[in-house]
Amino acid sequence: MVFNLQRLRYERLSRKVTEQKMAETLNINRSSYHKKENGNIKISVEEFGKILEVLGIPQTEAGIFFTLSFPEREQTTA
Repeated sequence: MVFNLQRLRYERLSRKVTEQKMAETLNINRSSYHKKENGNIKISVEEFGKILEVLGIPQTEAGIFFTLSFPEREQTTA
């Protein structure tokens, strides 16, 4: 499984939540949050839980941020 950072950004923007608001929630500066959302710094499980809260997404729907990833050799073309 791969964390979909583009989906995170989409969900944040669609709810009109700023990077600054997310950063304040995580107790970090906006630049650090930006780096997390762009994949330069990893997002911890605890941080992800806080992000879900801010976005108003139930933990049961957290799967929307993950995509299955298979090695190329295991992918078949039809």
